[in-house]
Amino acid sequence: MPSTINWTQVHTRPVLMIPGPTELPFPVMQAMNQPPAIQYDRSFDEGVLEPTTLGLRDVFQTRNEVLVMPGSGRTALEAGAVSVIEPGDRVLVVGAGVFGLMMREIMSRVGADATEFPIEWGARLDVERLAREAERVRPKAITLVHNETSTGTTYPAAEVAKIARSVDALVMLDTVSSIAGLDVRTDEWGVDLNMTGSQKCLAAPLGMALVSVSPRAWDVMERRKKKAQSFAYDLLRWRTNWVPVSRGGKVPDGTPRSQPISIPTHLTSALQVAVRLILEEGIANRARRHALAGDALRAGVAAMGLTMFPDPTIASNTVSCIRTPTGIEPAAVVARMREQYGILIGTGLDRIRASTLRIGTMGITASPHYVLPTLSALELALRDVGYKCEPGAGVAAAQKVFANGAA
Repeated sequence: MPSTINWTQVHTRPVLMIPGPTELPFPVMQAMNQPPAIQYDRSFDEGVLEPTTLGLRDVFQTRNEVLVMPGSGRTALEAGAVSVIEPGDRVLVVGAGVFGLMMREIMSRVGADATEFPIEWGARLDVERLAREAERVRPKAITLVHNETSTGTTYPAAEVAKIARSVDALVMLDTVSSIAGLDVRTDEWGVDLNMTGSQKCLAAPLGMALVSVSPRAWDVMERRKKKAQSFAYDLLRWRTNWVPVSRGGKVPDGTPRSQPISIPTHLTSALQVAVRLILEEGIANRARRHALAGDALRAGVAAMGLTMFPDPTIASNTVSCIRTPTGIEPAAVVARMREQYGILIGTGLDRIRASTLRIGTMGITASPHYVLPTLSALELALRDVGYKCEPGAGVAAAQKVFANGAA
């Protein structure tokens, strides 16, 4: 590679354009800069934790209870699984990538009789075939990754939920890379367990797991033959210890409540601010902004002569998965962008690690302020490792999308 100026020397860290965690709004970072609070103090419960969970209802587009606990998106997935699934329960797992298959592993560990419904990576879901399989299996639950981060695809959660309802199965939806970026309609779709993490489109720090729980899911937990194997992540304990009677819980209204698991106070304060910013922007406006950013990034990539990995009809607006040109090593592009241009993107995962790149447009990074410099750096990095395209073509194409979309 030619000897050039190292542009990262003026930066303190790379800009995060990976598929999560994402960049944080400044008010969210400020919320972390405060003295420690007592996590079991009533002022924290009623002044921070409760308003945050109630605000999250609007983000989730639900009237159901939304629970937050320490952990990540995977914690939320496991908490959902361990709370409603008992050994021997039949579960139909839609597997369209790394994270769909991870749900299969989680279900296996809780003792479920899991049946995988495989989808070729990057391909569309055959809804009619899934309906037939659901009718055959008659599962207790159907699981779906709404936005498959490993392949940059978004699947039709509403249609899958409809199929689940037709066989009286619970709908367990992984929205780790979609909530607060895509239009996620928990109640309208009939989602029983909506499971996600704080560090992606919510634009809050990594460290919080979030789950919304429907009345149907509570009922399944109440009718378990045996208690859930996990004490900390048994969601039913929230209904007993935290949720007031007026909302279907066991705690008398107006009396102190107890957290079933100690909640990180700083992370909750940051999440509270992140939720406020989301609601101030508006869910519809936020989804439109992410859609525009996804369109702009894809237009820029196409102008460079690159192609997307997934079927274009299901390409995600929050995670773009891009095929690398023949002879170009994704890891070399990632390293060059980070070390020379100060922007961090990711390679693909698992069997497409050596053939794809992934770029996140989540939270505040779903904007021209982040997308345009990323495309510029990608073009420069590709040039440095031997791929040539028209200088500035990617940025120009993306600018056109932003300009037309903002009108």
